[in-house]
Amino acid sequence: MKNLIIKFLTDTISYQELTTLHNWLQDPENQEYFKAMVRANEKLDLVHRPIDVEMAYKKVLSKTSKTQRSLPKRYRYPIFKYAAVAVILISTSVGLYHLVKKDEVGITGSAAETTPQITLELEDGSLLVLDEKEQTTLTNKQGDQVVSQEYDKLKYKNDGTAEGKLVYNQLTVPYGKRFTIELADGTVVFLNAGTKLRYPKVFTDPKSREVYLDGEAFFEVTENAAHPFIVHTEKMNVRVLGTQFNVSSYQNENNTSTVLVKGSVGVYRPSEAFDTEKSIIISPRQQASIQEEEFTVREVNVQKHIAWTKGQLYFVNDRFGNIVKEMERHYDIKIENNYPELNDTRYTGTFESETIEQVLNVFKRNTQFDYRIEKDKIIITTSP
Repeated sequence: MKNLIIKFLTDTISYQELTTLHNWLQDPENQEYFKAMVRANEKLDLVHRPIDVEMAYKKVLSKTSKTQRSLPKRYRYPIFKYAAVAVILISTSVGLYHLVKKDEVGITGSAAETTPQITLELEDGSLLVLDEKEQTTLTNKQGDQVVSQEYDKLKYKNDGTAEGKLVYNQLTVPYGKRFTIELADGTVVFLNAGTKLRYPKVFTDPKSREVYLDGEAFFEVTENAAHPFIVHTEKMNVRVLGTQFNVSSYQNENNTSTVLVKGSVGVYRPSEAFDTEKSIIISPRQQASIQEEEFTVREVNVQKHIAWTKGQLYFVNDRFGNIVKEMERHYDIKIENNYPELNDTRYTGTFESETIEQVLNVFKRNTQFDYRIEKDKIIITTSP
């Protein structure tokens, strides 16, 4: 583990290694060891006094696209090696240091209290908590094998059963996490933060393969002309044979859409049956949305809608009001915006490994506002 701590301090740690370190730090003894190593590297003391974030911003800006409005020239200097120190400290104060004593850094977050868990509800009512570090076989109450877990992925097997009653499982992914599942027919589904997927353990319906989605997921559907694949959401159903597409339908957001990457899909209202004449058929690089019971179809930047599968925040002329919702899911934190005029400001930028503080500070360089962190909430206000 010493290796991972060194990688963290030198800003060379990968996302998977950071997750491992995060989980290791749940143990108070490990937290003390971690803090001792930081002190030994003469970095922890800097957390207790104002951080010179100017160099940190330069590094952040070098890794992100320019915002919709040009940034001042003084924030576009070349990056120097010592900029990494400030970046490490910012990341520490809002990232791993959530796991150490609150009075050590003056910033707290949801990770300091409870870590949201990925859960799998089986057909017999069993609720299993999934540990992304494990490679195991999950069983039901009777001890029967249900599904294999390979770290951050579930993999179902088609046991050859083509008849019988449909038996459903439900996978729930909380804010701040993502997960992957391979269904019994070979279809692969990537689940975004704040998503629930209900699906058959084995597809036994002779007419179709149907799943139920609340949230956002990217589907790579195995082709089977005799058994069309149908995604049910609250406001839109999506019918495909074999293709790649993204469906977003969070019940707490008034926006349901499907973006097609490859193949062809048909979308229709849940209250109606699929009809090749009446249903809307979209082509690659098109998005079908439904608002107030009306469908619209338009050309879109596909990368923007699937960047989350790579752990990226990808904004293209997006309203800040919409960006806030994505950041809440991505970082598992509540954002209270007391500056409503900011909601209509638009930004363009790509972020991958940045903390939420680093992202907000980039936005601040474009539009003046202030924010503060209170436990698991960020409060945005106007600048004095």
